[in-house]
Amino acid sequence: MKNDVPRARQEQNVQSQAAPSEGTPWAQGSGRPKDIPETAVILNQRIIARESLDSSVPTALKLKKRIKRFALDNELDHLPIGDIVSVALDEWLTARGF
Repeated sequence: MKNDVPRARQEQNVQSQAAPSEGTPWAQGSGRPKDIPETAVILNQRIIARESLDSSVPTALKLKKRIKRFALDNELDHLPIGDIVSVALDEWLTARGF
């Protein structure tokens, strides 16, 4: 029975990863807009105009705790969460052609 537990977790992971793509398929964009600079170029500028994104994330992922642990383990005084979110969303959108 112990051997079935990891398999069950693995099946749940596969299902949870597959779930967003089931049902209505994602629309594919025509490509990254040419007027959008690369993320690294923007984040390396000294002054950056910013806008707020209000979002909530699943508590079960414990993202706040994991981010704090990452910062502590890497001896970082400040972890620019907005920059991390910018990179992640930009890569996600670019991969989908937006």
